[in-house]
This record gives sequence, structure tokens and C-alpha cells, in this order.
Amino acid sequence: MATYCIGDVHGCYNELKELLCKIEFNVQKDYLIFTGDLIGRGPYPDKTLDLIMSFGDHATATLGNHDVNFLAVEAGIVKSRAKDNLEVLLNSQRRHEYVQYLCSLPFLHVDKQKQLAVCHAGLYPLWSFADAKRRAKELSAVLKDDVKRQILLLNMYGNTPEAYVPGMQGLALWRFTLNAFTRMRLCDAAGTLDFKNSAIAPSQVKDQGLYPWFDLGDIGRGKNKQYTVVFGHWAALGAKCQKEHVIALDTGCVWGDRLSAWRYDDDRIFSVKSVGYSEIKNA
Repeated sequence: MATYCIGDVHGCYNELKELLCKIEFNVQKDYLIFTGDLIGRGPYPDKTLDLIMSFGDHATATLGNHDVNFLAVEAGIVKSRAKDNLEVLLNSQRRHEYVQYLCSLPFLHVDKQKQLAVCHAGLYPLWSFADAKRRAKELSAVLKDDVKRQILLLNMYGNTPEAYVPGMQGLALWRFTLNAFTRMRLCDAAGTLDFKNSAIAPSQVKDQGLYPWFDLGDIGRGKNKQYTVVFGHWAALGAKCQKEHVIALDTGCVWGDRLSAWRYDDDRIFSVKSVGYSEIKNA
């Protein structure tokens, strides 16, 4: 019985199948946790969701920005972009099932027994671990409510507010929480999120006073416990994170690199090469 965390799949169904074969995944005994962005840009979003959903209680995922974008497209709030490759989902007989499944997923998966926390982009460094869990739970409740979900999806696009302010409420809090969990990479020492430098390595912005979110704050420190935090989203990082108890898993499969899994039980990484999608230019 093993627990695996798997980085951003982005609809790369063939690589996912190969990776599951490589780790000898046993759906009867093993457990998968995906870091989000199950779909978006890649070639087989329907097959990817079908496969993950078929694992039932033996697999879960956290929501990524591309997953939430699909919800907005499906709701008719924004138009589908050709490069996102969502039409097959929109035209599927399982369209409603896909929406319901994605809306059921958390923004932060916490396993208290394993002291493991999984999210898409990261944990906002100025929040305590208890704060992060509470904010994630609140936002998940918004997504499960039909009316509140529509309000969130109608207003979620944009980079403001850029920092959390104590006492923040309502739509402003929803937007910030969503950006923190699904889009965050760099921020300054005051906790202001940076969205301008999305596809570069941290070393390229040191002179701008910007830091990877995991280099600020007491990341993953719960009450009397230190959680291991696993995240995806940041392909340009190349999974190179030297922070103790923090594991980066987005190895850019959809951009032509590889798809990776981390086995909790023995701290081992497994990867398979991408077949390559040269028509994709930017994250």
C-alpha cells in the first residue's frame, strides 16, 4: 500500500498511463493525489478525467488554475480558447459529471496521519497552516454552492487584491484565496503576489525583491507538527526546490519535459518523458 503525489497532468493521458505503469499503481491498494491542472493545453482532457475519476476513492486532486478556468468556460462566463483544448469536454456527454467532479475537489488536501499537505500553487506564506486550511475550506464551500460559484467565476479573473489584509471578506477574500492556491509563484517580503514573472526561475528576479513563496514564512507548520507540502504549477522551477519539507512536482510534461510522481512512503521520485507538444508556447 503506497501513496503517490503526481504533478500537473494537463491532459497528458498517455504519459499518465505510462507513469502509472512505471510505479505499478494498484487501484485496490495504492492512493494517488494530483497537484491540480488535470486538464488544459494537453491532448486528452476527457480521457485523463475519465481515468482519474475511475479510481474512485483511491485518487483525489487539488484544483489548479486550468481546472477552474474550465468551470468558467463551461458556465459561459469566458470563451474557450483553442490552445486550452477544452472543446472535447464541452461536447462530451459527461460534461456535467466533469463539472461536478471538479467542484468536489479541494484547494488543499491535508492528511493528518501522514502529515502531508498537497495544493496546486502553494501555501500563502503570511498565513499560518491553520489559516490556509480554513481559507481553502471556505473557498471549496463557495465552489459547491451554485449561486456563490457563479459569482466567483464571474469575478475571478484579475490580479487584485495582490496581498492579504486581515479582515478581508467576501469577494475580495475569495479572489485572493483563489489566486494564492492556484496562481502564486513569487511574492515580496510583505506578501504581495507577483503575476508578471510567471515562467522564470527565482534566480532571475532576486534583484527585484521577489522570492519563491516557499522561502518566506513557516511553511506547513501545523500545531506541534511539521507537514510536508507538495505543490505543482511552476514548471519553470524544474522541480528544483531546496526547502526542507517542500516538494515541487510540476516537471512540465505538457511543455515537452516529463511527468513526475513522488512516493510518500520512501521519498522516491518517478518520471516519464513527455512525447512533446511543440505547438504549445507558453504556460
